[in-house]
Amino acid sequence: MKFATVLISLILIAGIAGIACAQNETPVVTQPIATETPIVTNPIVIPTEEPFETPTPLPTDTPPAPGSQKGYFSLNSVPSGADTYFNGIYQGETPVVVEVSTTGNPSHLIQMNREGYEPWETVYNGNPGPGQTIPITATLTPSAQTGSIYVTSSPSGATVFLDDVTTATTPYTFSNVPVGTHTVSIHLSGYQDFITSVSVQKGVTAQVSATLKPVESTGSVSISSSPSGASVYVDTVYRGVTPIVVGSLYVGTHGVTLVKAGYKDWQQYFNVAAGTTTYINAQLAADPAPQYATVSLTSDPPGASVYVDGVYKGTTRSGSPLVSTQAIPGTHTLLLTKAGYQDYSTTGTVVAGKNYNLDITLNPVPNPTTGAISVNSAPTGAQVYVNNLFRGYSPLTVDSLTPGMYTVVLKLDGYQDWQSAATVTAGKTAQISATLIPKTAPTPAPTPTPGFSPALVVITLAGIALLFRKYSQ
Repeated sequence: MKFATVLISLILIAGIAGIACAQNETPVVTQPIATETPIVTNPIVIPTEEPFETPTPLPTDTPPAPGSQKGYFSLNSVPSGADTYFNGIYQGETPVVVEVSTTGNPSHLIQMNREGYEPWETVYNGNPGPGQTIPITATLTPSAQTGSIYVTSSPSGATVFLDDVTTATTPYTFSNVPVGTHTVSIHLSGYQDFITSVSVQKGVTAQVSATLKPVESTGSVSISSSPSGASVYVDTVYRGVTPIVVGSLYVGTHGVTLVKAGYKDWQQYFNVAAGTTTYINAQLAADPAPQYATVSLTSDPPGASVYVDGVYKGTTRSGSPLVSTQAIPGTHTLLLTKAGYQDYSTTGTVVAGKNYNLDITLNPVPNPTTGAISVNSAPTGAQVYVNNLFRGYSPLTVDSLTPGMYTVVLKLDGYQDWQSAATVTAGKTAQISATLIPKTAPTPAPTPTPGFSPALVVITLAGIALLFRKYSQ
């Protein structure tokens, strides 16, 4: 019993000592004794590692800061000179270049405005690449700007012409008249013709009131210049280019102005006497610093309405061009319209001090049904009658005539009436050119020269015989 107790105590002491050794020393692992044939494995050999070298990094570019790269929009318009807004910010008049970020908002609102044209705008989606330029050109559309002209005359009932084309009877209101300068002519039998220029503004009614004067004798003026080709304005009304003879001028004082690009304007007053022609020869002086160009325009057929940059400029004439004496240097759009013909449009550039002569042929619309008669005369200003109906003053184009034969009569005070027949063909314009002949003054009857006549001799001898017989008795 005592022996068993001692043995148990020794076992407990050995266990406590083993626990203490396990906490301070590496334990010894013993392999279990296999009861089967052991499996022999190759020992794991760990290779000796060589020293690791850190690779040198390759050089790299510094990435650009966001928004630092730029591209461009090149903005232009036809015609140029339009106020330009890019994303609501005013950029100036076309042509302009706008700088943008290549990484900015890709949606851009572009707007352009120019007087006489409809507003233009577009949204462009996308940005240019670095250093890239995106071109954008806007073709502007002329706006429909019109006003009215109210014409009265005293006495009333006179025939009124607007630009030698539209005919009515006073009092009358011409509606939907294009903005610009127009010519109003008033005719009444027994009274002097009334001609004036009137300026039409958008949405405004211009007033023309004419007090007609009874017919008196009229005269003419013959105007030439050096150099020739100057625009002629008599009493501020355009009459053609030099050399020219202007008729149907009332007796009295008139003013004449000559205008030509590259030369100073020339002005003078002159007097017109009844039944006579006044002669003027102007020497034009060169302008060292011209501000404008001159554009002279003719069309075949004449009588076409002319618009420059959407603004009405007048109608083409027969025998002399329609002249714009103050064409602003730059790019402009020209438009011609005429009933029965296709519209003609072109764009060109003018330079200050230069003269431009344009001759445009209009193409008729398919299957035309009417024709026209173009009348020119020397002197100008003759009254034109077609089949006894007064149609205006030469030079003149009478449109919308049905095909057939027509009688044309020209009347001008101090000149013999002129008459001719004209054949009108659909889609064609018959040309008439008349040289008027001055009326000759009546030759007075010759005064008889005193002398001896046989009857007088007989009577005298008979008287002497009677006296002799009386005294002889």
